[in-house]
Amino acid sequence: MNKIYIIGVGPGTEDYLLPIARKQIENSDCLISSGRILAMLKYCKKEEFVLDEHFDEVIPYIQAHKDEKKLAVLVSGDAGLYSLLEKLSKEFKKEEYEVIPGISTLQIAFSKIGESWQDAKIISLHGRPVNNLSEEIKAHPKVFLFTDAAFPPQEIAEYLLKEAVENRRAVVLENLTYLNERIIDTDLVNLSKMRGFGLCVMIIRRF
Repeated sequence: MNKIYIIGVGPGTEDYLLPIARKQIENSDCLISSGRILAMLKYCKKEEFVLDEHFDEVIPYIQAHKDEKKLAVLVSGDAGLYSLLEKLSKEFKKEEYEVIPGISTLQIAFSKIGESWQDAKIISLHGRPVNNLSEEIKAHPKVFLFTDAAFPPQEIAEYLLKEAVENRRAVVLENLTYLNERIIDTDLVNLSKMRGFGLCVMIIRRF
């Protein structure tokens, strides 16, 4: 029986792809991932299943092909942190898959600002409602946010200001590990006036 490999490929560029992940990718027949990640690994010349266009079809595809092909599901950052692993672990038995961890965007973000993250509250806004975001930020001195294009950094800042969140430092980390990486360290007022953010994560902490 072929195992399904769920592999964290790091935060962005191939520089952060771990050797064990690279070895298993090279040993696979088909790579299942986003177009961005597949483009990075195009030189591997593997069969591809692009999640961007067929996300709802990924489980049936894996079920149909896992016995005849060596499948690798490639996820951004670390496989154990807000990834497809949560969904796959509910659909397949533990003996059917193996997880290979990766370097997370969270780790890179905190290394860029020279701070530890073991005391950070981690929140993902990817396709999730805002709900009690302001209360979480008020309650925790250090919060890490996986942002969503539908709720960009300036709108997060505007929302927090309306919710009377005060005395907060806001660090926006955009396109981490890429050549066009940008890090903005400011406050909520200044951030609310900015525009044009792309792929971002954020760190919000008390002054």
